[in-house]
Amino acid sequence: MPRSGSTGGASRARHIFGALTERTSAEVVAAHGRRGAPRLAAAIATASRGWRQPLGVASTQLLPGPALTAVRGPVRAAVLDLHDEPVLQTESLGIALAARDRKRLTELVARNIARFERLAVPSASFAELCGLSHDRVVVISNGTDSASIRQHPMADEPVVGLVSGAAPGRGIELLVEAVAEVRSQLPEVTLRLALNATGPGSASYLETLRANLTDSWVTITDVPSVALDGFLSGTAVMTIPHPPGAYLDSATPVKLFDSMAAGRPVAVTPRFETRRIVEREQAGAVATSDRVEDLADAIWQLLQDPARRRALGDNARRAAVERYDWQVLSAALADAILDG
Repeated sequence: MPRSGSTGGASRARHIFGALTERTSAEVVAAHGRRGAPRLAAAIATASRGWRQPLGVASTQLLPGPALTAVRGPVRAAVLDLHDEPVLQTESLGIALAARDRKRLTELVARNIARFERLAVPSASFAELCGLSHDRVVVISNGTDSASIRQHPMADEPVVGLVSGAAPGRGIELLVEAVAEVRSQLPEVTLRLALNATGPGSASYLETLRANLTDSWVTITDVPSVALDGFLSGTAVMTIPHPPGAYLDSATPVKLFDSMAAGRPVAVTPRFETRRIVEREQAGAVATSDRVEDLADAIWQLLQDPARRRALGDNARRAAVERYDWQVLSAALADAILDG
């Protein structure tokens, strides 16, 4: 069960095969990318030696060529958790891939999809976007650890929060403008940004953002996962300001479910999956468009009505525990794989 590189992906990788591992007494192998391929190949060879039954492999990452080569003969490629599509994801952030890199990643995805019997995906719309065969797909939403993220009393101060990787194309600048608009009606509103650098380009973006956002009402911090509960407890409203795009329309962001687990109502832009979840669970407010004014209005709706904010937060927490906790989701995946 190799790790994932992204923050949300890493959370999913830690939990998604939990029930499957317990029910099958599977061995967990920490092996990531090309460097981890020899370790995975060695673990497969050791486990299959003298084993009379077919050996199944489940992976939380795309397997590079050397690792895929080890999955052959009596070793089945049972299930791949395809929670991101690297080409579509990169391009959704406005990052241009070199033709060689695009070809390499496209081929890597295609080889993995062709090899694995079942594909776990975070939403049906993601499967459709990637052109995946319906009969091989198991839809398992992203989720949260509702035992680690608790519901604290609602913050009295009008604090708006965001947890995100530091990158363009995440709607961070839109959110800053929207909160500035809200401050014209409620000057005491502040914005707390928990932004994590995910690589050199991300670190450079974050440095530029810090230099440009010098207003005292904006705070930028790096919040490790162990401190996320404390960060969320200090907010009144959480936000997901994703910009338009087919890839983000198909996303079920981990930060949405972490915010819900904290009992915080969420203001979101009208992306398909986030809108569907927030409206179905009555867990926040959806902006009517991607304009600054409309996101500001969604945030303002939540800030100016404490009773409604608490009720929506309670709805959010309940849904996080009952439907979007990783234990619930991993059990659903195990059911689908072992009973299907």
